[in-house]
Amino acid sequence: MALFGGAELVIVRLSHWLQKRGHTVRILAASTSERSEYAGLDILTPPKQAQWHLWDGSISSLRELTQVFLALHKLCRELADDYDVVNAHNFPSVWAPPHNKKTVWMCNEVPDLWHRNNASDITTQLLKPGRALDRYIVHRKALLTAVVVDENIAANFRERYGFEPHIIPYGIDPFSAERRPTEKFTIIQPSMISPSKCQLETLSAAPPDAQVIFAGYYEPGRPYTKQVREASRGRNVVITGHVARTELQTLYSQSHVAVFPGRGQGSWLGPFEALSAGVPVIVSPNLSCSSLIAKHNLGTVTYNLTEELQTVHNNYTQYQEQALKASVWVRENLTWDKFGASMEELMQ
Repeated sequence: MALFGGAELVIVRLSHWLQKRGHTVRILAASTSERSEYAGLDILTPPKQAQWHLWDGSISSLRELTQVFLALHKLCRELADDYDVVNAHNFPSVWAPPHNKKTVWMCNEVPDLWHRNNASDITTQLLKPGRALDRYIVHRKALLTAVVVDENIAANFRERYGFEPHIIPYGIDPFSAERRPTEKFTIIQPSMISPSKCQLETLSAAPPDAQVIFAGYYEPGRPYTKQVREASRGRNVVITGHVARTELQTLYSQSHVAVFPGRGQGSWLGPFEALSAGVPVIVSPNLSCSSLIAKHNLGTVTYNLTEELQTVHNNYTQYQEQALKASVWVRENLTWDKFGASMEELMQ
């Protein structure tokens, strides 16, 4: 909870929704920070909070991940009897509850080395036995119910764990669909800078005269960040770092298209938030949200980002109309009330 991204937003919105329904909610987290979104929430962390950064597959990251799990495991075992259900989010939190405790697991994505550019040979060799161990522990959870957000993740989940998860799409916090695009063709990618988000692919695909905005958290010393900065030299590229929601609203209103060329990790809320703002989106088929976007014709799903950006540029009125229609669909169908009610039903 130290960094406020998509997963943290889901936890916060669900916690507030359940509290309004009269439920007692306590959040166990490896770390936290002072944020207005956390007001009114009971967040408990280990005495020594984890330092947040990208888990890159190195031996040191593997060691830190183990320490995070052990700390969460200890807290969860100490407090589990005081609560009726444990709602685990992501990996490795699903390992933490006792095997005989009712657990609803929000599996945002099936565990993998998403930021694996620096993965050591030892870590890579541990992947196969690690996945087997993960499957074994999950299957030992006698009272476990799993939840995913779309059919793409459900298919990956079935392949890994061999049983059927429930599919419950998140809600989103919609933006205003007020459009004031700049004269210069502007491309926004609202994602943290990391190998799994593929900012270098965006730079390679963008027309030379376009403006590119990377809006999201980054770690200056990371090799990938340095590569993105180097590739941006001499071009109209803005790297904002983490931005407040009000600033992101402004950036959306000024942008012509939002791109999400990631290779599979996260990036679920982002495309739908961009659509709520009336911004046309281009997403990779690798992203799980692509199934919902394609099914309801909300945006473009393609591997060919270069060609599609040129098509959007040449036929912008058509794409803008599609995005404004998609904005209405998103606002009507992806609500926190729908998400919260479905989750509450599984927890009871």
